[in-house]
Amino acid sequence: MRSLNVKSLKVDEKTLILYEDLGKLKETLSMKEEVFNTNLSKLESESLQLKQKIESLICENHQLLERLKKADLTANRRWNSSSEALKWLNTHQNRNKKGTKFCG
Repeated sequence: MRSLNVKSLKVDEKTLILYEDLGKLKETLSMKEEVFNTNLSKLESESLQLKQKIESLICENHQLLERLKKADLTANRRWNSSSEALKWLNTHQNRNKKGTKFCG
């Protein structure tokens, strides 16, 4: 009978130790879950900020592309105008030139 009581006490002791360990593990898990939730909130906030910044940069990029297209059109018009002006000068100024100094 005494042996049975000793075994019962040992089992109770092991149960108590395991129960304490379980309490510590639950506490650790709770703390880690809290840290996880805090980190998740921070990451979600940063993600939202980055998304807004990307959208802003895309909009700015679109505006710059539109300005570039307008600048290219203006430059092409100027180039075409200057080319036409040079053509006109060559055809109108050179036809009255005569002599050996002018080769046209």
